[in-house]
Amino acid sequence: MISLVRPTTSAAAGFPLHALLLAVLLVLPQLLFAHEGHDHGEAAPTAAALPATAGRDVVELSSELYETLVEAHADRLDIWLDRYDSNEPVSGARLSVALGDAAEVVATENAPGRYTVSITPLAPGSTTPITLLVQAEPGDDLLGGTLESIAPADPDLAARVGGWFADSWRWALGLLVLSLAAVGVSRWRRQRLQVLAVGMPLLLPLPWAALLGAGLLFGLAGVVAVPAVAHEGHDHAAEPAAAPRVEAGGARPQRLADGSVFVPKSTQHILELRTQVAAAGPTSESLRLAGEIIGDPRASAALQTLQGGRVAGNAGQWPVLGATVHRGQVLLRLTPSGSGGERAATAAEAARVAAELTQAQAELARLEGLTGVVSRAEVETVRARVTSLRAQRAALGAPLAAGGEAIVAPIDGLIAAIEARPGAVAAPGETLLTVIDPSRLSIEALAFDPVAAAGVTRASVALRDGTSLEARLVGVGAQLRGGAVPVRLDLTKAAPGLVVGQPVTVFLERSVTVPGLPLPVDALVRLPSGERVVYEKVSAERFVPRVVRVRQISAEHVAVLAGLEPAARVVVRGAPLIAQIR
Repeated sequence: MISLVRPTTSAAAGFPLHALLLAVLLVLPQLLFAHEGHDHGEAAPTAAALPATAGRDVVELSSELYETLVEAHADRLDIWLDRYDSNEPVSGARLSVALGDAAEVVATENAPGRYTVSITPLAPGSTTPITLLVQAEPGDDLLGGTLESIAPADPDLAARVGGWFADSWRWALGLLVLSLAAVGVSRWRRQRLQVLAVGMPLLLPLPWAALLGAGLLFGLAGVVAVPAVAHEGHDHAAEPAAAPRVEAGGARPQRLADGSVFVPKSTQHILELRTQVAAAGPTSESLRLAGEIIGDPRASAALQTLQGGRVAGNAGQWPVLGATVHRGQVLLRLTPSGSGGERAATAAEAARVAAELTQAQAELARLEGLTGVVSRAEVETVRARVTSLRAQRAALGAPLAAGGEAIVAPIDGLIAAIEARPGAVAAPGETLLTVIDPSRLSIEALAFDPVAAAGVTRASVALRDGTSLEARLVGVGAQLRGGAVPVRLDLTKAAPGLVVGQPVTVFLERSVTVPGLPLPVDALVRLPSGERVVYEKVSAERFVPRVVRVRQISAEHVAVLAGLEPAARVVVRGAPLIAQIR
């Protein structure tokens, strides 16, 4: 009897060797490329830590007159020319540019404060000296510096091969399965040779065939370049890519990791950001008062009725709020609204006056006919009596004849308030209309501290919308009103939209001075935390917030007492827009 299978070494006998091979394959990538905590040496800077000018070939040049930013592109230079102190674009300048050994070229202005020069492309990684000759209205100046071209980054060797070892478990498992499959195939071949010796066919067993197919599949998956899969503690999708090269005007405003704000020159011109150099010096103390706008007593009037009566319009026209009126214009009429007895008494009085007037006129005519017989004094006495009786008759009959009492505008102006209603009965002394001159307004404020008119050097008024107005101190009261001293001021020039009764804040600047850095109120920005900051411009495109302590000295200025150094360039227009950049 012939044996079909010759005893051979069991597959389990080779298992330790395969297990050892598997362990080596699994541990080797960990030793070569540590991924616990992902330590590949010094990590690349995150996006937040990258400088704002990453990927841009730029150089900043500045002097006492100008601040320039030169940005190199493939075939041109973009030059932003602004005034150093105010950040205002300089237009109409003659800008000569000398780049390296090239001949001097005059730049072309294609936008206010933006100039362009065509150049030969710079070699990557090169360093080229640059000189600018500026001839403009603020003055002539020469600026120089060095323009460095960014070299392309070399690909990281670990990054190139990391993808292979990141999937080590795939090809390690594939090798293990292939090894086991190789053992099975080897046994099968030996058995097949023995079987063929006696003329019997032997097919590959199904388990070994499946094992061989799986080994080939896993081996192929490990060999073919597959995108690295993110493992625990290391998300490849979150890794920062290399900083892209920024095209002209392509940089966007952003808040940097240190809290400063990067604002490209193009954005600064669009937002019209303006700066001011903070200069230390004495600033005047000021007294802050709460007040309200009133009509100038010399150019406002309250129209009241003397007799009272039923209110009606003049000739069917009712006054319109805000309408312009002229002096002497009849605005309202009042019809007497007395009782029947009062009207009867008035009629009887009018009849009596008329009868006496008739007798006096007859007596005057008789005496005038006796010239030389009666004295002149007697004639004048009778004549005066006639004149008086005529006036009494006119006074008693005028209200009925003209339709009642007439309310007449005493000044030129506009109707500020209408208290009367058509058909209403007004009592004597009741205010019906208020007329003011809008070009002449005053302010009444209350001061709880002593105010010496001689010590006030300037007065200003701040409105709720941030508008400031100049005022002139008229007088300070000598009697308390509610525990405060009344103060009267006149607006030097009234602004459109002001209304009587509008609350305002009054600042009285005094001759006493204290040290500080005066700045416009618009430079201040209040943070959600309640702190007040100003933005200092520390470079051509970078602004740093400074927490400051201030004291308001007028409606439009504050004095910085702490938190800011002299000679700092502070944003005085557009600061709230910078604060909104995230």
